[in-house]
Amino acid sequence: MEDFTFDGTKRLSVNYVKGILQPTVTCDIWDEIWNFQAKPDDLLISTYPKAGTTWTQEIVELIQNEGDVEKSKRAPTHQRFPFLEWKIPSLGSVCWGSWHQHVKGWWEAKDKHHILYLFYEDMKKNPKHEVQKLTEFIEKKLDDKVLDKIVHYTSFDVMKQNSMANYSSIPAEIMDHSISPFMRKGAVGDWKKHFTVAQNERFDEDYKKKMADTRLTFHFQF
Repeated sequence: MEDFTFDGTKRLSVNYVKGILQPTVTCDIWDEIWNFQAKPDDLLISTYPKAGTTWTQEIVELIQNEGDVEKSKRAPTHQRFPFLEWKIPSLGSVCWGSWHQHVKGWWEAKDKHHILYLFYEDMKKNPKHEVQKLTEFIEKKLDDKVLDKIVHYTSFDVMKQNSMANYSSIPAEIMDHSISPFMRKGAVGDWKKHFTVAQNERFDEDYKKKMADTRLTFHFQF
């Protein structure tokens, strides 16, 4: 498929690979991706979009580099962390598929794989505790001074000003920060400013229905 314009907006060139819609650049190197062999110590960060992905990437980077901030500035996040974004055509406009399926699928995988679950709300409430938890999962040992440094440099306000983490290096035709910055508020419970009471009731009903078959629980506010 060629680049196309809808309502005057230029879209990313896409095509299908194994029946799944992907950016053309991903399709072009699919054989390399498909044949990739992970190493025993490789770490996979799997998140639903806008759920703390960049935050977790930066924390992992600083843990691995033992708090060396300069090393994390060697390149933008999307270059330091290769990643794939799946586009599921059968789910219409929801490019990344169902959030419910995503989180439940990974939650159910805990009995088969070595997985650490992080919750955005917990990371906001007690970031040092969650950084320590992630440090132990990666099997690194860092002292309190380094942990505090990581917490500081991965705080929302600091990361928002970090050109290597805030995606400001992406060309405006791909990501126009004048319309909406990649890093917006980073707040928990901001939905209250956008949902009406009726909308929240509809959301709660839908959430309970789709998450009824799991013990997985979330906190939507502090």
